[in-house]
Amino acid sequence: MRSIPVLLTIAILLILSCGCSESPPAQPAVSPTSVPVTPSPLITTPLPTPVITLPRTASVSDNTIIIEKNTFNPATMRVNAGSTVRWVNADDHPHNIGFANKAFSTSTYLLGATQSFSQRFDYAGTYDYACTIYPDMQGTITVEA
Repeated sequence: MRSIPVLLTIAILLILSCGCSESPPAQPAVSPTSVPVTPSPLITTPLPTPVITLPRTASVSDNTIIIEKNTFNPATMRVNAGSTVRWVNADDHPHNIGFANKAFSTSTYLLGATQSFSQRFDYAGTYDYACTIYPDMQGTITVEA
């Protein structure tokens, strides 16, 4: 009978020692995606204001002739030799500009609505022109030396 208390004592010691030798519960593995991230404050820098370049409006002061309501405005113009004159069609229909003295390699210029063309005048003289579609539209460029 002595063996029962000894066996019982050994069993109790084993049970107690098993409870004490148990390792702590395993911690879950930390993956890079589960790391808490504190968001940094947003840096708000104002965006630069875009620069919008509007098309230049033609004006008479820069040797531009506006074609509008079937008229040349201005109908006559004086420029210095070497100047360039520009015609801008502001009508909603075409015009065909022709020079009377055929001084240029192309003597007529067809301009659709909103189109323009430029002609350089290198020599002094008087250059008459007209719209060949609307012959009542006439103009003169006087080039001074």
